[in-house]
Amino acid sequence: MKTSGFLLLVLLSTSSFAVKQQPSGRLLQPQFSSAPACEGRPEFLTEMRNDFVGTLSRLPETVLVAREAEFYIEGSQKGEPVKLHGHQSFLQRSSDSQVLCGTAGQEIKERFSLLAPTLIDTHKKPRVGQSLWQFQMMTEGSKFSFWNLKSPSFQEKQNLEDWMKSTGAFYKVYQRSHDEYELLLVKKEGDITQYLSIRYDAIGRTL
Repeated sequence: MKTSGFLLLVLLSTSSFAVKQQPSGRLLQPQFSSAPACEGRPEFLTEMRNDFVGTLSRLPETVLVAREAEFYIEGSQKGEPVKLHGHQSFLQRSSDSQVLCGTAGQEIKERFSLLAPTLIDTHKKPRVGQSLWQFQMMTEGSKFSFWNLKSPSFQEKQNLEDWMKSTGAFYKVYQRSHDEYELLLVKKEGDITQYLSIRYDAIGRTL
């Protein structure tokens, strides 16, 4: 898949430089909406992968820019099952995070969060650097909210591989095609497991 100049511009503006910032009021008062119940697990957890790369340190020198993310949560809270599934495209400037389905008890009010890189620069002399985003899924009974926002948590001189290890999340990197990669994160806390899949375009050769 060849990344066009237009696609590159959209990816960089939304993912690495965070043009699509959410207003502060949205963070303090998230917008909740209903969603269909989650029936099964998302495809990104059930599909077979034969293209395992390993860790970030084993990637070739390149720049990976996120094109889409899926966030899935499953487990139980207060004896009630919890399943939440959200999707985010970084290719459309106007697109908001979307709750695809949600299942939670009426008494459950919870926030789930994962930090993950949306821009990965593996060059020995970084060309654009790294960018972290925070993905949050919230539930208030039968109402749900999903949003993401660029995070200042990553320091310029910090090593991304070391930072990933410090988060407590287990991760794997897959090469989906010649110029497409996937980062799959799994983090378990108590009776809840969070899964985050981010797919990237490799655009190092065009920079």
